Amino acid sequence: MQKQVRKAGMILLLSIAMTALAACGNGNNGGSNQPSDASGNPSNAATEKPASGKKEKLVYYGFSEWVTDPNIATALGELKAKFESENPGYEVEFQSDPWGTWETKYKVMFASGNAPDVFIVNNPDFPTFANSGYLLDLGATLGEDSFNDFFPGILSMYGWEGKHMALPYTTDARVLWYNKEIFKQAGLDPEKPPTTWAELQQYAAQITEKTGGKVAGFGLDLGLKEFPAQSLYTATTGNVITVDNGTITPTVNTPEFKGYLQLLADMKPSYQADYATLDHIKVSTLFAQQKIGMVIAGTWVTDQNADLKEATFYGQSLVPKMDANAPYGSFGGGFGIAVSAKSKHPEAAAKLAQLFTSVEFNGRTMTDVPANNAALPASRFATDPTYAVFKEQIQYARQSQPKTLYYKEIDAAIYDTVTKVTVGGQPIDKAVSDLEAKIKEIAAQK
Repeated sequence: MQKQVRKAGMILLLSIAMTALAACGNGNNGGSNQPSDASGNPSNAATEKPASGKKEKLVYYGFSEWVTDPNIATALGELKAKFESENPGYEVEFQSDPWGTWETKYKVMFASGNAPDVFIVNNPDFPTFANSGYLLDLGATLGEDSFNDFFPGILSMYGWEGKHMALPYTTDARVLWYNKEIFKQAGLDPEKPPTTWAELQQYAAQITEKTGGKVAGFGLDLGLKEFPAQSLYTATTGNVITVDNGTITPTVNTPEFKGYLQLLADMKPSYQADYATLDHIKVSTLFAQQKIGMVIAGTWVTDQNADLKEATFYGQSLVPKMDANAPYGSFGGGFGIAVSAKSKHPEAAAKLAQLFTSVEFNGRTMTDVPANNAALPASRFATDPTYAVFKEQIQYARQSQPKTLYYKEIDAAIYDTVTKVTVGGQPIDKAVSDLEAKIKEIAAQK
């Protein structure tokens, strides 16, 4: 089964390469085509230290938006100088492409045998890369102690078959944004945002009623085509699947998941009129325009609406929990730093990846939330009060399912279920039964 799944992942990436290689070029960067042994691991000749006086190149690949940012470029220059000083005989080369090109090209690089040594891996793509054998086992290379300071929920996103196959680099979390002025209009205490699902539903209904429907109590981004308001579900003890020895079992017939669907259905009268089509960016803009009373969102609310940073009408708080006894939670995503299993110099490449996630450079070489707890003080989340609540919320960020090759398909199945319940009015028990069958069908793929 595992070999069949791995083969499927290889075919997927190779098909991407066939269609995109001509446009992207061969990406040859000196970090590939090295000799390997019969098992596919680098041979002894490939892992030898550089000969005296000879500089060996280590290629880092990411997207241009971070590499070329003036502030980040300065930090990258310092990182390069530090690494080359501490690792004589190696030189670091930064390669990048714009976001739209990068996301395709880095897949092509691996599928065509021209992988960089160190690279950013997009969280949703991680399962395919890990399953295809493209990633170096960093736990074995760096040691388990190297992973102690990462947020647990974020660290779990880069685990594969019990191994650490990437270092968490950036992450994000959603928090509750709420309009204090609208709270006052609705007779709610502007300093006491909802802390549980029951309060969230009550507050959303009260806002909609007291404003005569002019303000939506809660903004839902069903048009995002992902697991809507997933942060609410992660504020439970639930997971939508379990994985045991490679066997995927749906775990959605539970009070947590059925309660989540019921909450979304019950809040339907409080959503904006076009909740089924608007994505997270458009919903956050409506919040900035004070047309929505509450929304669960990330930093993009103020990133996309710069004038909102100076506003005083809104507040932020942790995502409401299922009930008072439930754990805090929020959906987390982001990017990892991985090392190619075919790197000529895996140990040096692993050290370079580790430097990116170090306290000195993690918060300075990207614009998202550092996934390293100790790196937070060096980031904007420690100095900008606009993001203060994120420092606390990120500790509880996680995803609602462990990583498998079918992560995206299961996520899409849950999205369809939420849509059937909120838009189509499908009964909860029927929706859950259909979802269980769908997850089993997905997991049975060869």
